[in-house]
Amino acid sequence: MAKRSKIIIALTGLIAGIVIGVLWVSFNQQDFISEDEARAVVTERYGGSVESVSLSDDDRYFVINLKGNAATHSITVDREDSSVQGIKTVAEHTEAEKPAEEQEPAADKGKKEQQTDKESEAEKDTETAKPEENTKLTVEEAVEIAAGEVGGTNVYSTWSGEGSAREYYILQLVNDDDEGALIAINGITGNINKVIWLEIDDDYEEIEQLVYEAAEYANMYDSRYIEYDDEYFED
Repeated sequence: MAKRSKIIIALTGLIAGIVIGVLWVSFNQQDFISEDEARAVVTERYGGSVESVSLSDDDRYFVINLKGNAATHSITVDREDSSVQGIKTVAEHTEAEKPAEEQEPAADKGKKEQQTDKESEAEKDTETAKPEENTKLTVEEAVEIAAGEVGGTNVYSTWSGEGSAREYYILQLVNDDDEGALIAINGITGNINKVIWLEIDDDYEEIEQLVYEAAEYANMYDSRYIEYDDEYFED
């Protein structure tokens, strides 16, 4: 009888331990975002398509490979608060690597090149006669490009450099939680050089300094998308 009681006590303890363990795991994971939520975070922010999702060694972060038009990026997302902790470019795409539907058939491409050559010859004199000033992007056009990239509301615009070296810096308030994005745009071509994600303080008097420091920070990285470390210049 005593032996049977000991067995029952042992089983009861084992079951209690299992229940406590399950509850503990559930409690600690209940606030973590799901994989689908993490996928939505990166695709809504950066566009592109998710190639793979994995967990970091400590299970704290999702590591998502996101393929865009120009490159594939590895993005680290915090499972607790869905914030992006880091982003790096893992592959640059050439035309040959584009999906088949994005590539032109060789015959069509050849015809288009011939047509382009003829048009280029016909317009050569006119194009070379255009003054450089007419090819410069305006601030209004740069703001439109930035809004098309990240949405939101424009709060500050500036530029640096002259001629072919001109670059616009357009600061957009993306949502009501003070999340912002600084978009660096080529002042001639309109190409987006970099998108720097940052937090915009309520103190708009210091926006000029914020833009300067964020641009300097971004110059240290080759990635197109960058998460700004607002404590970097305080160290």
